[in-house]
Amino acid sequence: MSAKKIGIYTHSTLINGKLDELDRELAIYQKLGFKYTEVGVHGVDAIVGTKLNLDNIEKVKHSLDKYNFKTTVHAPDILNLRDEENFELHKKVFESSIDFTEKLGAHILVYHLGMIRNNFKINSEEKTKEKEINTLKELAEFSKKKGVQICIENNTNEDSPRELVEVVEKVNKKNLGICCDFGHAFLSFKGDEFKLLEFIERTLPYLKHIHAHDNFGIPKPDIGEKLDYRFLLPYGIGDLHMPPGMGKIPYQKIKPLLRDYSGIILMEVRYRYLESYSSILNMEF
Repeated sequence: MSAKKIGIYTHSTLINGKLDELDRELAIYQKLGFKYTEVGVHGVDAIVGTKLNLDNIEKVKHSLDKYNFKTTVHAPDILNLRDEENFELHKKVFESSIDFTEKLGAHILVYHLGMIRNNFKINSEEKTKEKEINTLKELAEFSKKKGVQICIENNTNEDSPRELVEVVEKVNKKNLGICCDFGHAFLSFKGDEFKLLEFIERTLPYLKHIHAHDNFGIPKPDIGEKLDYRFLLPYGIGDLHMPPGMGKIPYQKIKPLLRDYSGIILMEVRYRYLESYSSILNMEF
């Protein structure tokens, strides 16, 4: 069995606010032998109208404790500190996400690096990035008091790997690090193994959390913009979240880079691949 801490994420789209579904998933994962998981704020309705939903949080904590899971938290996918038009809303949700993480005793909160949306592009790109960096400095101080480590995750766009390290270095706070998503990075580099491995090495000084899954390194073209997973899979395009080994990410080459990594390797593998979860748990890293 792997000596690394292998976790499996709870599926926000399946849970969809139904906490009995969260309980059901955790029961299955415990039986398989998992001890670590990740809970999405948006899956369990932990925040409603920017405020904590304390009843749901207690139920989530009860289920995690019942099955002896240690957890990390994923902020809402659309949380975006580069969205100028809705900035104050995003900041409030970020603060509440930190509070939720503290209440679960989770310690790690994952946030997707901000992206400028065309319809929200009010300020210049550099000015918007600077605002995100300054806000993250402030939020890192807030989260430090709560015992929470913020981990910024790379997106699938081409500039994300470079910007991720740049933002973390400019924020320069010990409790703000990197969540390296191998699948997203492989898509950013359009399947280029060398660039992927180079990027992972670049993140190592700041690496606090990992998201692992597989794909073919083919960004989603126009053919897939409005298609769901059932139609994307036959073409092998997009962010497929398959089990490692099913796609083309070179996990055997990644393994040596992680020899000193002691955090959680969180498997973001779709629930449709449940039958592969036992082998995922026993992957060697």
